[in-house]
Amino acid sequence: MADLPDTRDDLVPRCAGTTAAKAPPNKRDTLRRITGAARREFAARGLADARVDDIAQAAGVTKQLVYHYFRSKEALFACVLDESSAQAMATLLEHELDHLAPREALRALLDNMLRPYHDGELRALAQEGIRYHESHTTPRNSFTGLAPQLKEKMRATLARGVASGDFRADVDADMLLAMAALATTSAYVNRYTVATLAGLDMADGADADTWRRFAVAFVLAAVERERGTLDPLTRAGR
Repeated sequence: MADLPDTRDDLVPRCAGTTAAKAPPNKRDTLRRITGAARREFAARGLADARVDDIAQAAGVTKQLVYHYFRSKEALFACVLDESSAQAMATLLEHELDHLAPREALRALLDNMLRPYHDGELRALAQEGIRYHESHTTPRNSFTGLAPQLKEKMRATLARGVASGDFRADVDADMLLAMAALATTSAYVNRYTVATLAGLDMADGADADTWRRFAVAFVLAAVERERGTLDPLTRAGR
């Protein structure tokens, strides 16, 4: 697995009241330090057990300054989630697929959906995020804002595959995208089920790679007009 570049301290929260572009450099640096420390604290302890005092100390600021920018611990957590989602989505969307054959383009899209979850902190935040969104009203955020572009990538890839005769013509692209996301990335936020039923530890690089190969082959098999044997649905994969 290729490592992701370490950009965790580069978060500039757009949800802190002032956009990064308008904020002076010293404020941008302060916001980066606060959200970077918050990301580490939330990933390590979860939302319930994270302490704003510890976040402030790690960021080298006062607790009062944290609350100056973020009205509550939950607001800070929502901001960290939004910025992490924005980074992951932006990275996913920047990958060009049109030069690839439809089948390989779909494989690349699925692989790139999984890639951010190589980051252990993101995996932990994703688990916390699911619990948070289930119990809070979620305002418009980076994920919802960028989702239409991701859906368009899937629609275009599927349409090219239908035109080339590689993919079935009776597949709903948006449903496929949702199912593909669940079939691939959900393993990282439901590690207990995967460990119990498949004996895979998603924190282990080799096991995570086994899951990636199987999950991608599973989605490909669902859309192929003629099922081949290029990607066997086994642990070994191709």
